Amino acid sequence: MVCDKLRRLSYGWLLVQGLLAAASPKRSIDLNAKLWGLAFENADELEPKPWYVRSVRAAGVGMLAAGGVGLLLEERASEDGDDGVDEPDEPITVETDDA
Repeated sequence: MVCDKLRRLSYGWLLVQGLLAAASPKRSIDLNAKLWGLAFENADELEPKPWYVRSVRAAGVGMLAAGGVGLLLEERASEDGDDGVDEPDEPITVETDDA
């Protein structure tokens, strides 16, 4: 299904973004500043503070973990043939008292 492929693609993209942010946070910040620079003047002159660089690295590690776990769970679900919908074994009936 298209949703499954898009979900896997988004997990992969999250993994790539996390790898870039964890391995080279300043380069990731520079890339984002250039993208934001399309709408702002002098965005290339901004210098990030050390705490922000550390927080970008920490967020990158979190994105790596989330993307990796997401891809592993998607792979496991496709091996099990599980589409994420739980079907009950028996139909559910509701009894009412018409007194």
